[in-house]
Amino acid sequence: MANYGTIYTLPFKSRLNKSYIVEIQKEGYTGRVAELAGSGDAPFSIEIADDNFLYVPIRFSTATIRVVGNDYLQSLYSTGYQQYRVNFKQGDTIVWTGFITPELYTQDYTATLFDLEIQCVSAMNTLEYADYKQKSAGSKEFVSLWELLTRCVLESRGSYSAVYIPHVYAKSLADYDANANVLQSMTISEQNFFDEDDKPMNLKEVIEELCKFLNWTCVDYKGALYFVDVDHRGNYYKYTPDFSSYTFEAGNVLSVQDIHFSGSEHTLDILGGYNKVTVKDSNYPVGNLLPEENYEDAKVLSSRLNTNKDRKCYRQFLYPKNWNMYLYDGNTVITNDDLELRAYDAHELVGGIQERYCNYKIVDGKPDISDYSFTNVIQARCLSTDGNLSMIGGLELLTKVMDFKGASSMYESGAFAISGSYKTIADSNLIPWDNSRGTYMPLAACQLRIGNKYYGSSNGLSPFTWSTDSKNFFRLPASEENNDTRLDYVSIENQKTIYMPYKGISGVIIPVDTLLYGELEFTLYASKIHNAIAINGFLLKDFSFKYGKSTEAEKTTDNTDRYYENVVNEGYINELDEIEFKISSYNNDGACYSKVMLGDNYLTDNLYSSIEQKLVRPEEHLIRRIINQYGATKFKLTQILVDDEAITPITTITDKFQPNKRFTITGGTIDFAMNQFNCKMIENGRY
Repeated sequence: MANYGTIYTLPFKSRLNKSYIVEIQKEGYTGRVAELAGSGDAPFSIEIADDNFLYVPIRFSTATIRVVGNDYLQSLYSTGYQQYRVNFKQGDTIVWTGFITPELYTQDYTATLFDLEIQCVSAMNTLEYADYKQKSAGSKEFVSLWELLTRCVLESRGSYSAVYIPHVYAKSLADYDANANVLQSMTISEQNFFDEDDKPMNLKEVIEELCKFLNWTCVDYKGALYFVDVDHRGNYYKYTPDFSSYTFEAGNVLSVQDIHFSGSEHTLDILGGYNKVTVKDSNYPVGNLLPEENYEDAKVLSSRLNTNKDRKCYRQFLYPKNWNMYLYDGNTVITNDDLELRAYDAHELVGGIQERYCNYKIVDGKPDISDYSFTNVIQARCLSTDGNLSMIGGLELLTKVMDFKGASSMYESGAFAISGSYKTIADSNLIPWDNSRGTYMPLAACQLRIGNKYYGSSNGLSPFTWSTDSKNFFRLPASEENNDTRLDYVSIENQKTIYMPYKGISGVIIPVDTLLYGELEFTLYASKIHNAIAINGFLLKDFSFKYGKSTEAEKTTDNTDRYYENVVNEGYINELDEIEFKISSYNNDGACYSKVMLGDNYLTDNLYSSIEQKLVRPEEHLIRRIINQYGATKFKLTQILVDDEAITPITTITDKFQPNKRFTITGGTIDFAMNQFNCKMIENGRY
């Protein structure tokens, strides 16, 4: 938690003699406090973002501090977006919290005294400069929507007095009545917040996407933070700033006549309705991010040129980028981080290393090639032993040579496939001069984990299952024994049959016949080789690990973007701008990072909403809300009101001159010196 110390104060009184003070705080400051003088009739004012759409996901405020003096306060214009915090108080109550904007400004240079305007943004606005960071450094996990919401609020460093969250959703009516926090049960892969190049979203984008999915609007107002549901008439959870406890509070109803007016510049606008609404789910397919290695662009660790009479073999040993390779010098494990220190002998060690090689001949004193044509392989040098190496054994007979992790996601109705081909080598330097030697035994084995489920069996032989047994693994048999050494490489057995409903994959098949979710981890092992067998290791060429959907799932699933829409009165179309969800429900979309889990299953149309008092799909729920609100034209009022402490974003406003109409506050400007609220309101025709 960052500590802030007050460096400047600016006290002033309103026309109603209310005492206010602006506190400008600096991160880590412990020095003296200087007092500033306010300028003009409005030393401090805030502006709440205005929008004509009730379901905008965020509506944050900005503030302006007006100072008079002969000091340019140059230090306040730093490059740190959360270095100078502003707390605006009435007595001991924080009325606004935010940060000074790090920007350039133009100011009069000739006058002895001058007015200086300092621009500020609300604390939540600074999330634009804070990138999403995964929970654990080593992997991207599943994270609950509750964790996302609370993290964004806490990372804003705002001195909020409370956080209001509507009591709208639940797993069921019973859970709703029990006040169960459904956001804790709704989870999503952290990979959803990183693109294919691993660039993260910022936290402002995260809170915006979260609010879109929940049909809420995040608003900062009078020192508190509100997640407003404009259709909700019931209670809000009023959380303490650290989310440790809550009470319930309902929105109030106020008449503008009871609030009283503070000016006469009132206006009425008529907003057009919409009869077509489209929500697009921006799907993020899992297949895009199963880790692969690009041999062509890899950094070279070392190279070797070997000669055998008129034959040459040029080998390059590579630094891996996405795979973790493991080498062993006795009991010492050499990982990717240690490779540079062992560049001179890494290729001679037991374990795995990435390699590409090119064989060619010398003809009439010249190479018979003009360009290198490389073969990409994983070199695996095997441990030798005199012991019994029957295939009935467990992981203790294997040496880990490589692993990688994929982001957390959900997998259903598909299969993984592992393919490639072996070359077993007798040469002690593992130089691929000749065809592969025999492959009578599986040379490699694998372990695949998704969440807490492992595929295989304890001895690596069928039958295989998904279970929580961390000793489960499976082997990668060759397609034939090649005892006559007629084959250069021997392919891994293709277990795909015409009866397997999987599209676009081949090799050793790992079916996903149940819903699996969580982090994916793949590990490749090499078998130990008996000393009586003249093999020192093998090369694994064109290794591939893929995921494919079943053909039945292909018919019913589609991981391209999904669209939901509703059209009323097709004879005349007035269409709302398309709304994009980057957090979404599952609707036979295949394996996607952008899908939300509800407990141990997908969130589909199974979320209870108190608005409609039934189970809903969030995308369709939003469409029905919008059609209900904007099926006809709406009034928008702008009225100059007294800045009444009873007004909040969850207040329903009425006006006796607009009978039977209710209004929701959607923005405005507050001048604290004048005790005046230029209030913008939109008619709310909720259920």
